[in-house]
Amino acid sequence: MAGDPARDGHTDGDATFARRVRLRYALLTFALCAPLVWSFLAVRNLYPFPAYTMMMAGGDLSKGTDYYVLRGETVGGETFDLPPARLTDALSWRHWSLVGATVENKSFLITQPHPANAALAAATGGADKLPRAARLPELLRAWGESHNRRLPADSPRRLRAVRLDAYRWDGRAYTDFGRFIETWRAEL
Repeated sequence: MAGDPARDGHTDGDATFARRVRLRYALLTFALCAPLVWSFLAVRNLYPFPAYTMMMAGGDLSKGTDYYVLRGETVGGETFDLPPARLTDALSWRHWSLVGATVENKSFLITQPHPANAALAAATGGADKLPRAARLPELLRAWGESHNRRLPADSPRRLRAVRLDAYRWDGRAYTDFGRFIETWRAEL
């Protein structure tokens, strides 16, 4: 029909092409958004679709936690904070889970402990009879030696000891973080 404004300049092929483009964009939009929505709802961190866990609450205020501060004591008598992430180039928060597991002797409670850990547990009458933080002095010495290896032999920043201080935050409020619990010290 000549003169029909609804069809002027358009053919059936153009309409089919436009429907295909809209369908492709709809499928592409679904393919990109569906995993994001799923990861948000499932609270999973699966690459490349991150869950937005940084928008979640900061934790349960009714539950407190222990935390640790690693310090080095130099030959010259100075004490300074010694971040483990600078010593090993690993992720910083993984160090503190390692420290917590070492303090609680969790390496002795796994199904197949290291032979040296199994021997130590057997010598004390079982893993439940071990003193708290049985392997912590070795970890502290390893971190201290790692620090010292990076410095010249005559440096005043060389460590003579490494100290780990444990603190308790009781929860309930975002205050009173500094209640000291105990300390461990390893001479180098």
